[in-house]
Amino acid sequence: MDTRDLLCSSWLIIIFLNQSGCDWLNCANIVECHCKWASGKKTASCISAALTHLPRLAPDIQVLDLHGNPLVELNKDAFANIYLLNLQRLNLSSTKLQKIHKDAFRELRILIELDLSQNELIHLSPDTFKGNDRLRLLVLNDNHFNEFVAQQFPPLQHLKRLEISRCQLRKIHPFAFTNLRALETIHIQQNLLSYIHPNTFNLPLLKTLTLSDNPWYCDCRLRYFHEWFINANFGNEEVLCAGPNIHAQSSWRDIKGQEMNCPPTVVSSPSVLRTVVGADITFGCFVNGDPKPVVSWLFHHKEIQNFTSDKNKICIKKYEINNLDEYNNDIINKSSQWVNVTISNVTDTFSGEWKCHAKSSVGESSAYVTLYLPKARTATARAAPEYSFFILVIGSMLAMTGLGLIATCACWKFRRQRLPPSRSFTDQEKKLLDSSLAASCDRQSVDLESSYAFEMLDRSLSMDSEGSQRYLETVPTTLEAPEMFPPPPSEFALPAPYANIFISVQLSDTQEEYPDFLGGGATLPRRSKTCFLESAYDNMGPRVTAAGNSNWSLPEDNASNNKDSEKNIITSFSTISTELTAL
Repeated sequence: MDTRDLLCSSWLIIIFLNQSGCDWLNCANIVECHCKWASGKKTASCISAALTHLPRLAPDIQVLDLHGNPLVELNKDAFANIYLLNLQRLNLSSTKLQKIHKDAFRELRILIELDLSQNELIHLSPDTFKGNDRLRLLVLNDNHFNEFVAQQFPPLQHLKRLEISRCQLRKIHPFAFTNLRALETIHIQQNLLSYIHPNTFNLPLLKTLTLSDNPWYCDCRLRYFHEWFINANFGNEEVLCAGPNIHAQSSWRDIKGQEMNCPPTVVSSPSVLRTVVGADITFGCFVNGDPKPVVSWLFHHKEIQNFTSDKNKICIKKYEINNLDEYNNDIINKSSQWVNVTISNVTDTFSGEWKCHAKSSVGESSAYVTLYLPKARTATARAAPEYSFFILVIGSMLAMTGLGLIATCACWKFRRQRLPPSRSFTDQEKKLLDSSLAASCDRQSVDLESSYAFEMLDRSLSMDSEGSQRYLETVPTTLEAPEMFPPPPSEFALPAPYANIFISVQLSDTQEEYPDFLGGGATLPRRSKTCFLESAYDNMGPRVTAAGNSNWSLPEDNASNNKDSEKNIITSFSTISTELTAL
């Protein structure tokens, strides 16, 4: 091959290399991204490009800036799947990340710097950065982690700088950074930390530690970390106390360790205990404080000591907390203790409120336990319902009802039996009736219509008569009356077409000329306007009903002898109350 051919081949190789080397500059034709050389590295800048997924750029890209893109989530092998394995610097700040798979960065073995700040991360798996052995800078500012657990980070032997400011951290486990032995700078300011264990940042190469703007509570629980921080001399940063009140807004450099004390605290649970007479019971209280407080139990305002008697025994014991897990306990206080009270053969005298009192040079505190002994009660068995009583009551009511019915029937029957039998008038009684009827026949028709008259008989049937006498077809008539008034004779008769007539007659013993012969309402035969003296018992005509009192009118113009006879007749009836039945 001559020189001319060799020269042509060299130019072809150069042109080919230039064309292949310039492919990464077009950023895979993504308009929003700009690819260029920066600080000697192939850099792709896709800031605020509205990307929701990682862009597929050339594998040669070494620096990728995705700031301001809403990526939200990074899945497993997110960068290995698009062949971005040569990344050395990766900026994912303000990408609204909420979740990162623990293997999202697994294949980025030459990654040096990673920025995950200003996102919405709540949790990071301890294996999230596993495989990123060359990582030197990790920025986690402005997230929402709240807590870092033990061995929060995998072994990263080259990590020099860690920034976790403004992450709302409340708790950091003492072994959270144990795998980051090369750390030189930690920024942890502007979080919500109150206490930190003194061994948390016990790293051999640590030079800078920022702790400002945290609500540090400068009491005995922070004493040892405070002393470690002051002695380590990590710079001139001003760290202030947020509490207690005695140290509020005091600089750490102005407070001595002896001044950071904890007043006693006493806790008892449960606060109410139930037991019975004769039982054994144990209760106690948990006390802590620094300096170590003096604890005593009081009952009825008197301090209780150990004592033993024939009936009872009280024993007070104190148990020091020697196995306190200070790495998992927020209250780092080795002076904590239990103070228990044991009572054997409990009686009523121990019932009431017991007080656990702790006192030290910086304060005092108390807790209460109420011992309750319920009074013994005798159980009474509940008797079954006494159904026999209800049966007896119901039977009695039925028996009384039956007796009442029987008595009513017997009374009714007895009264029926007391009614006297029908009897006939005697001759003397017939004469009395004839004289009464004869007396009334002498009255004029005008008198019959006067206020004293009453009608006894009105003949409404035409009857056959022979001669000067009329004979009526009669039916038997009976008169029911007491013993003093004899019944009418069997000859007493009414016209056949008429039915039974009931006459109630009551004569009172009165001096009136014309006594009240009828009381109340009665059914009476109408009196005929003419008298038939031929027969004393043929004046029973059609019935009328007389309401009110009917006075038996006697002739006013009769002779005195007639009046005397009428009075005799009335007198003879004065004590008689009868029932007259005319058939």
